[in-house]
Amino acid sequence: MSPVKPRKSNQSTATSSISKVAPSSPYGITLDELRKLNQDQMTDTNLEELTRIGGVTALATLLCVNLEHGLPRSEIDTNFTVRRELFGQNVFIDAPMKGLFRLFVESFQDTTLIILIIAAIASMVTGYLEHPETGWSEGVAILFGVTLVAVVTSINNYTKEKQFRALSAKNDDVLVKVLRDGKPDQVPVGEISVGEVIILETGDKVPADAVLVNGSDLKCNESSLTGEPEDVSKIHKKDPFLLSSCLVASGRGECLVIAVGAECRWGKIKSKLVREQKATPLMEKLEEMAKHIGYVGMAFSIATIVAMIIIYSTSDDKKLEYSWPSYILHTFLIGVTIIVVAIPEGLPLAVTISLSYSTKKMLRDNNLIRVLAACETMGNVTSICSDKTGTLTENKMTVVQGWVLGKLFKDEFAQADRAQFSVNTKALDALAANIAVNTSAYLKDVGGVPQVQGNKTEGAVLLWMNKLNFPIMDIRRDNFQVARGDRLFPFSSEKKSMAAIVRQSDGGHRLYSKGAAEVILARATKYIDIDGYVQDLNSKKRDELNRIIRQMAESALRTICIGHRVFANGELPEDLQSLPDAPDQELIVNAIFGIQDPLRPDVTDAIRDCKRAGIMVRMVTGDNVHTASAIARQCGIMTEDGIALEGPAFRAMSVEEVSKLIPRLQVLARSSPDDKFRLVNLLKDRSEVVGVTGDGTNDAPALRTADVGMAMGITGTDLAKEASDIIIMDDKFSSIRKAVLWGRCVYDNIRKFLQFQLTVNIVALVVTFVSAVTGKEPPLNSVMMLWINLIMDTMGALALGTEAPTEALLDRRPYKKTAKLLGKCMLKNIIVQSTFQLILVFLLLIYGAEEFGYHDGNKCIKYEYSAKSSFPTLSNDTCVTVTGDTCWSLSCEDYAKNSSSVLDYPLACLDDSCSAYDYRHYTIIFNTFVFCQLFNEFNARKTNNDWRVFNGLVANPLFIMIIFITLFVQVLLAELGGDFIKTSSISFTHWLVCIGLGALSLPVGTNRFLHVVYMDNFLTIVQFFAGVLMRLIPVQESPDAFANPNNISQS
Repeated sequence: MSPVKPRKSNQSTATSSISKVAPSSPYGITLDELRKLNQDQMTDTNLEELTRIGGVTALATLLCVNLEHGLPRSEIDTNFTVRRELFGQNVFIDAPMKGLFRLFVESFQDTTLIILIIAAIASMVTGYLEHPETGWSEGVAILFGVTLVAVVTSINNYTKEKQFRALSAKNDDVLVKVLRDGKPDQVPVGEISVGEVIILETGDKVPADAVLVNGSDLKCNESSLTGEPEDVSKIHKKDPFLLSSCLVASGRGECLVIAVGAECRWGKIKSKLVREQKATPLMEKLEEMAKHIGYVGMAFSIATIVAMIIIYSTSDDKKLEYSWPSYILHTFLIGVTIIVVAIPEGLPLAVTISLSYSTKKMLRDNNLIRVLAACETMGNVTSICSDKTGTLTENKMTVVQGWVLGKLFKDEFAQADRAQFSVNTKALDALAANIAVNTSAYLKDVGGVPQVQGNKTEGAVLLWMNKLNFPIMDIRRDNFQVARGDRLFPFSSEKKSMAAIVRQSDGGHRLYSKGAAEVILARATKYIDIDGYVQDLNSKKRDELNRIIRQMAESALRTICIGHRVFANGELPEDLQSLPDAPDQELIVNAIFGIQDPLRPDVTDAIRDCKRAGIMVRMVTGDNVHTASAIARQCGIMTEDGIALEGPAFRAMSVEEVSKLIPRLQVLARSSPDDKFRLVNLLKDRSEVVGVTGDGTNDAPALRTADVGMAMGITGTDLAKEASDIIIMDDKFSSIRKAVLWGRCVYDNIRKFLQFQLTVNIVALVVTFVSAVTGKEPPLNSVMMLWINLIMDTMGALALGTEAPTEALLDRRPYKKTAKLLGKCMLKNIIVQSTFQLILVFLLLIYGAEEFGYHDGNKCIKYEYSAKSSFPTLSNDTCVTVTGDTCWSLSCEDYAKNSSSVLDYPLACLDDSCSAYDYRHYTIIFNTFVFCQLFNEFNARKTNNDWRVFNGLVANPLFIMIIFITLFVQVLLAELGGDFIKTSSISFTHWLVCIGLGALSLPVGTNRFLHVVYMDNFLTIVQFFAGVLMRLIPVQESPDAFANPNNISQS
C-alpha cells in the first residue's frame, strides 16, 4: 500500500509531553482519538475502537505510514518534528527530584539532632539571662555546628541522588529495531515516534504502546503493568495491543506505535514513582552495627550526665561557676552530643558514598550497575559462569571453512567468489534463499561497508553470501511474506535451532532449518550433492560429515548446519500459526559452516587474574564440547585435571554425582538455560558466591538466581538485562575482572572507614566519661565534639570511601559470607591506636598545663592593668578575656565575695585588675586529638599489616583535599573560636607540638616529629605503642575468613 493524503484537523490538547499550541495537523487522527485506542485495562473497548477505525491498516493510513516501508525518508530528514509536536516524544519523565532545601530540612528530622537543637536553644536562653554578654555563645555555637552538619549531609544526599539518576537514565538508554524507508534499522528508544513500525523479538522490551501489525507466536509478559503472571498472546482478533516497558516472552512481530512517553500507560505511572535505592546487605549489616554502637554511646551518655551532676552536687567551685539550671543544660548538652558522636551515622553514609563513587567509575569501565548490592557482592564472588561467544571471544564471526552442497572448502573458502564454487548453480541459489529467509539478522550499509545487525553467527553467513554477490534483502523480500502466511520460528536454545516455513506457488511449503551442526545432522536423512541432486544420508556419509564437524570444532570453530524440507500441498495446515512447533525432522542437509570467532586479546590475562584472586571461572556455552574445550584451553580456563561435560550428560547426573565433579568442572558445553540454572543452584548450595553472564531471554532464570547476574550490553536481550544486576556494556570478560576489583574496593573502603571511626568513637567516649567521673570539665565540649563528628562521619566517609582499587586486591581470596567486618588485624589496629590516643590525651590532661606553662583546664585568671597597659579601662564589676572581650563568667565582685574558695587574688579584682578565661590548655588537647585523627586517617588506609600507608595516595586527590580542608578549619576554630568554641590562641611552637603529637599516630616515620616535641620521656613510650606495636604485633587475618571452595592455588 502507499500512503494516502489524510484529512487535516486542528489539534490543541495539552499534555505533559505535548506543546499547548499544536500546529495544523497533517494526520487523519487526533491525539484524543488515539487515547481512545489505548485506555488502561480496557482491551475490549480498545479493540472495538480499532475495529471502528478500520483496523491497523486504516490506522496506519491515518498516521501517514506505509506498514511495509515504515516512516518515510522525508520525515526522517526533518527529524519527525510535526509528529513529535502533535503526539509527544518518547521520553519518560521521572518524579521530580528533591531539591537541596528540602533535603536540608529533612536532615533535621533526626531525633537526636532535634533534642540537641532544643537543648542548645534552652542553653542559649538560660545563658543569656544569667550572663547577657556571652552566656548565649555555647548554644549558638552548637546550633551552628548542627546546621553545618545538616548542610554537608544534604549536599551529599543531593549529589548521590543525581548520580544514581544518571546511572538509571543510562540503564534506560537502549536501541530499538525499526523499519524506516523500507529498511530495518536501529535507533535510540528516545527517538521512537507515533506511527513508527517497530520490530520486536524474544527478549525485547516494548519501547512504546503499539498495535500488532503481524507476528509469529508473539507473547508478552505484562505482569509489571497488569499484575497478571501469565504471558499474553498477541492476536489481531483478541488482543493486538502491546504495552510499553513489558517484555516479549516469545515470538517475533512488527507493531505500529500509537503512544509514546507520558502518553503511554507506563509513562503515566512512572511520572508518579519516586526512585528509592534499597539498602544493600552491607548497609543493613552496618546499620545493625551502628545500632549496637549507639546503645554503648547511650550508656556512656547517661553515665557521664550522672557523674557530672554528682560532681556538681559536691563541688563548691562548680556551684560558683554555674547556676543549677545552667549546669543541668550544660551537662545535658554534653550527654546528647556524646550520643551524636557515638551513633555512627557515617557507616551507612560511607557505603552510600563509596557505592555512588564506585558505580560512576565502574560505568567508565563498562559496568552499568542496576542493583547497588551487586557492586559489593562482586568483591566476594567465588565462581563465575561465563558465556563464550562475545565474552571470551570477540564476537567477530567469519566463515572460514565449509562443506557446501557436497564439497568441502577450507583455506580458499573465505576468499572465494561465486564463480569459484564448482557446485550446482540452482542449488546454490536455493541455499541463498534458505540463508536469507531463515534469519533474524540483517546487513546494514554503513559507509559502503555491510555491518551485521543482530545475531553475529547468522550475520557471518549473511556476510559470506553478500561476498558472493547475493542480494540478501531482495531475496528475503521475494521469498518470505507474512501477509501470505509465511512463518518464522525463532531460535530455540532448547532445540539449538530455528526454522522458517514459506508457501510455494504449487500450494506446498518449504521449511528452512538452521542450527547446531550435529543437531541438524541428527535430524537429517538426505543431503544435496555437488550436482544439486538429493542423496540418501547413509551411515558412511553421516560419519564423514560428523568427522568434518569434529575437525572444525577442534580447530576452535563454531559449526552450524543448514537444511531444508519440502512439504507437498496439504501436508501442513493452511494456517501455519496453528503449528505448535516447527516440523524440522527428515531434513535435507545443504551446508555446514565453520565459523571463526577469535579469542579476545585481554581475556587470558583476566582469567589468570581471577584465579590469582581465588575465583573459579567456568565456561557455559551452547557450542559443542570440542569447540568449547579448544577455546577454554586457549584462554586458560581448562587445566590438565579439568573436566568438560555436555548438557545432556550433565542433566542425566544426580546431585551427588555432580557435586563430586563440580570442583573440577570447567566447561559445560551444548548446555541449555536449564543446565545453567541448575549449575548456579548447585554452586550456591555449596555456599559459593556465584556470578553468571547471560545474553538470551532464557538466561533470565539463571541471572536472577545468581548472586550477581551479568547481562551482555551489546548482544543481551532486554529480558536478560531486566533480570541482571550488572550490564557489561562491552561484553568483555576483562570488564568482569574490573567489576571484581571495584567490588573488593567498596568492601575494603568500608572496612577502612570502620577502623577509623571506631577509633575516634572509643577515644572520645572514654575521655569524656573519665573526665566527668574525676571531676574535671571534659576537654572536648559539645561544639568540639560536633566538629569531630563531622570529621569522623562525612569527611572521613568522603576521604576513605573514595579510594580507588589497586591490583593488590587480587592477591587475596574472597571473603566468606560469614566473615566478620572487623578482622583480627583491624581489631589490633583499633585497640593499639585507641590505647595510644587515650594515653596521649590523659597525659596532656594531667601534665599538659604544667609542661606548657598554662593554667590547668579552662580557668578565669587575673591580669593587672599595669602589666597589660593595652587593655581598656573598665569598671570594677566586669571581667574581660585576654583579648578584651567580656567574660561569660562571674563578675569580679562575686569572685571577691568568694575569694577563699575561688581565686588566689581575691582583692585584685577590686583594684583595677581583670579576670580572664584561659582556654589554652584544652585547646592543646583539642588540637592534638584532631591531629591524631588526621594522621590516623592515613593509617586507616591499610586494614592489614602493610606499613606503606602513603602508597597510591596521589590517585585519591579528594583524600588529600579533605585533609587540608580539615587542617584549615581546625586552625580557624582553635585561633578564632574564643568563647563560642572555648579555645584560645596558642603560639606557633605549640602548634608544631600538637602536629608532632598527632603525627605519632602514623605507623612509620614518627622519629621525624620528635625534635619538636617536649615531654620526651613519656612520648618515647607513646611512640613505641604507635610506631612499633601497631604494625609489628604478629596478628594475621584468620584463614577461616576467606573462601576457597574450589581449592584454587594462588601461585
